[in-house]
Amino acid sequence: MPRGARLTHPRRGGYTLCALYAPLPSIFKILVSPPGRKGIMPHINQGRGRIHAVLGALGLALAVPAATYAQQVPAPDVSALAVPREVTAGTDARLSPLLLKAKGQVNVWVQMQTSPLAAAAAKAKESGLPLTRGAQRAHLSQLDYEHDELSRTAASLGGRELARVSKAHNAVAFSIPAASLSALAAQPGVLTVRPVIDYQLDVSNPTPETVPYIGATAVQNLGVTGKNVRVAVLDSGVDYTHSDLGGSGDLADYTAAYGTETGDPANTVLPSKPGLYPTTKVIGGYDFVGEQWPNGPLAPDRNPIPCGIGVLISGSKPATTCDGTHGTHVADIIAGASSDGTHKGVAPGASLYAVKVCSSISTSCSGIALLQGMDFALDPNGDGDISDAVDVINMSLGSNYGQFEDDLTAASENASRLGVVVVCAAGNAADHPYIVSSPSIAPGAISVAQTQVPSAKFYPLVINSPASIAGTYNDTTTVDWAPVQDATHDGFVGKDVVYTGRSCPADTLAADPTGQVALAIRGSCSVSLKVDKLFAAGAVGVLVMMADASEPISFSYGGGTQLGPTLIILKSYGDLIRSVATANVTVHDSQPLVKSVVGTSARGPSYSYQTIKPEIGAPGASLSAIAGTGTLEAAFGGTSGATPMIAGSAALLLEALPHASPAEIKARLMNNTETQIQTAPNIFGPQLAPATRIGGGEVRVDRALNAKTIAWVLEDETAGISFGAPSISQTGAFHKTVLIYNASNSKRRYSVSADFRDATGQATAAARFNLPSRVDVGPRGVRSIDVALTVDSSKLATWTLNGGSQGGNGSLQTALELDGHVTISDTTERITLPWSILPHKAANVRAGDEVELRGGTGTVRLSNSGTLPGRTEVFAWTGTSKRISRGLLPKPGDNFAVIDLGQVGVRQATAGSTPVVQFAINTFGKRAHPNYPAEFDIFIDANRDGTPDYLIFNLESGGFGVSGQSVVAVVDLSTGAGTIFFFADADLNSSNMIMTAPLAALGLTSTSQFDFSVFAFDNYFTGKLTDSIENMTFSFAAPRFTGTGLPATGVPAGGTATLTVNEVAGGAAASPSQAGLLLLYRDAAGREAQAVRIGADDDN
Repeated sequence: MPRGARLTHPRRGGYTLCALYAPLPSIFKILVSPPGRKGIMPHINQGRGRIHAVLGALGLALAVPAATYAQQVPAPDVSALAVPREVTAGTDARLSPLLLKAKGQVNVWVQMQTSPLAAAAAKAKESGLPLTRGAQRAHLSQLDYEHDELSRTAASLGGRELARVSKAHNAVAFSIPAASLSALAAQPGVLTVRPVIDYQLDVSNPTPETVPYIGATAVQNLGVTGKNVRVAVLDSGVDYTHSDLGGSGDLADYTAAYGTETGDPANTVLPSKPGLYPTTKVIGGYDFVGEQWPNGPLAPDRNPIPCGIGVLISGSKPATTCDGTHGTHVADIIAGASSDGTHKGVAPGASLYAVKVCSSISTSCSGIALLQGMDFALDPNGDGDISDAVDVINMSLGSNYGQFEDDLTAASENASRLGVVVVCAAGNAADHPYIVSSPSIAPGAISVAQTQVPSAKFYPLVINSPASIAGTYNDTTTVDWAPVQDATHDGFVGKDVVYTGRSCPADTLAADPTGQVALAIRGSCSVSLKVDKLFAAGAVGVLVMMADASEPISFSYGGGTQLGPTLIILKSYGDLIRSVATANVTVHDSQPLVKSVVGTSARGPSYSYQTIKPEIGAPGASLSAIAGTGTLEAAFGGTSGATPMIAGSAALLLEALPHASPAEIKARLMNNTETQIQTAPNIFGPQLAPATRIGGGEVRVDRALNAKTIAWVLEDETAGISFGAPSISQTGAFHKTVLIYNASNSKRRYSVSADFRDATGQATAAARFNLPSRVDVGPRGVRSIDVALTVDSSKLATWTLNGGSQGGNGSLQTALELDGHVTISDTTERITLPWSILPHKAANVRAGDEVELRGGTGTVRLSNSGTLPGRTEVFAWTGTSKRISRGLLPKPGDNFAVIDLGQVGVRQATAGSTPVVQFAINTFGKRAHPNYPAEFDIFIDANRDGTPDYLIFNLESGGFGVSGQSVVAVVDLSTGAGTIFFFADADLNSSNMIMTAPLAALGLTSTSQFDFSVFAFDNYFTGKLTDSIENMTFSFAAPRFTGTGLPATGVPAGGTATLTVNEVAGGAAASPSQAGLLLLYRDAAGREAQAVRIGADDDN
């Protein structure tokens, strides 16, 4: 690897709280600051990877030239998983490759070979011989013995134990010198040694409208309230002194329990005042993080109270206060109940455990604390007998582009198998393919989307004049702290607009807004502070334009007192207004948004399993308790608020059905939803939401309770029928087995049918179902049916998605995705299961692997058995790497990814009149999305002096989880200046990537001979190098071989084409690394790349 290639340790991503709390500064902080482990942060975007750390070390601010950036590479987006060469070279496979180059003191999890208690108990239960209490304790005793032995060894190696877990996961965390890692990994019983990664939170609140809307009030009126059901809230803590959560509501009680600032010793011990804690509502809990993390070490204590609104953060300069109310909101939505009976959550009779795993002073959640919190939830009294495991776990947190290697995902799956209903936020990263979060992707967990509350409305912006831009603009949103009112429109009636610039408190306004509508741009400070400044300056209304192409979002309150009607609009709308001398605007009458998906709710399918995630939706902007205020409530938005609606619904069902398994609870909820849920009716009109945005539909818990029929797919642990994302070159046949349970006491005959989401999907005639039209199921009986789907590739729409320019285009995914519902019904009941497939119309090109030249020339015959012309890209094949053994790849919960390089190629091309170089990278193993978990770094030595001059690498445009678009950056290593010129040319579910850069930006010309090396990094978990192909030399003017003659349209469907190969004089000396030609196949049903080795005349 070139000297200085790795400039600093990458920022590791983390779990985020799934809430729309944070304005731009908070999100920006998450994108550029290392949160620790997956420094779990609420579902704001917790970025993963190394990009920003490298840029920071270079002092680099990436510039995007407008003209050049628009030159999008028209190619599919391709990525792959890779395993480090160092691993294959004989290093201990138990030591994560991510730690091979670690230095100094590191925090690691050491996973043991013995199964954790939850997995052992689940396996025993499935075999019909459940573990006794004594057997459980004996199992834990064995694990403790192993942990003790390992801890003593670690201490002798200079390590210090940080934590141990044994129920949901079997591992011990240590802080230990990196030099001792190999010795630690070599100890008996060690399965893996991997870095600790942290996470982030997601956010929302229950109002009088949401609880009855989902049917919860109807269930409560039957006397079912969640009584005797225990829910663990893994979050930022719960304010048990709040009147909605069993407390007195007296602020003096909160001060007695927490103190006046984060450093107050009162929050480290249980309250001395009798009756403060535990309460009849919050019956227990634990604080696994303390008050200073992540700015200080973890400091666990027994008091799980959060740092509430306005509490001082000790030692902060300037003085800063807390906003640690996330967990309190969540808890109130699940099971809140005021003493006067006027305020009720979904399951007001349920009991809560406050498990504090997220920071009091940031939105990060500790990876260590989370696994400890999962252990606590499975054994709240800590006696080693997990028969007292909670009934439901709520996690309104997660990590975008959720990966199965994530350890919290694995722990969640273990808990689900044990019998605990695990409910997780899908995330707030919007309508981007595959962005749905972990741990919600765990097959057994319930992944929750956010839908609009019944009263939600949108306010179109009407531009009255000038005529050149006049019209109605629907893509807007409001803020709850500065609403637009229906009756008067609050100053937005026929008012002129002036652009005031950034409009932060310290800024000088670009124009005087007195008596007019002010147009400000997002960025640099809280939106509410902009609004405050503008109304203080005389504005009668405020428009806030987004700073980039992202959708408008509803910002949280960040200060200010002079507030008035505010509308958030697209950047393009703002640009239009700014393009004319004077624009006159009105806010149109509001339109309802009920029964639609919130734009920020994250989309699937799941990255690792290709299954329908999220699986169900719930309204997520309810009013709920604010920590540290005694009695106050506020709206709480995001999937963080939707998730506890489902957790509360599960609690209601478990009271009525105490022996129901997690699979039954999930199936009941998914089978009985409101399926007519739309996608952004203000933008798309009456368009139903696809299955990978809303799952089965919007929750109706009263229907779920009354259901006498349940259906689910056993192998996928869900009531969704997922056929994946296959590439189909001819006809594809897919099957799923659906189990139907008749919970009634009489025999029933069901009709079975399948439909499409919309007429367009059905009209393609590409997909055809074969399933029984009727099925008889006896009383309390179970029958299985085969749901078969056949897809005709010739009738599929042409694939238009990619991972570059269209990598975040959910609308294109909606157009390509085929989905709908399978309905099972009789004369008394009707249930549904969502189904989905994301089919890629494909070619199937093949060629010979070798060609011998005669007289310096030869041919390669390519054939295509697919129904689509097979576009083939030809590169000089310059490097190869052996495939990593399957046994060395990461397993579920290992917390690292491996990017296994296969082949590398290079060629010169043009972008208009600009000469460019393109590097082709093919890996072993596909990635669902090219942004993660692979980063490819190409170091260019333009003058061949042995020192790299330039760096090319791929990254997500805008930051982690922001755009979904993969772009290519070019960095001048001598100055640190960087520029993005092109989108990456890569596809979804692919192992190929083409990276493009202008020759001039790399100090090259069309006659240059240069050296280059390619390095692959895990940019999701750890930022570590996993593989490389180094020291390649190539000349544009004199490649060793060329390949020409293929049709630009590709190898004809069902036909053949001939590639003519020529040897170039002097090429063997000028391009010594080239061994042949590398063929990349676009839209490939099988093999995506083929290296053709060429035997030249001079080789014989």
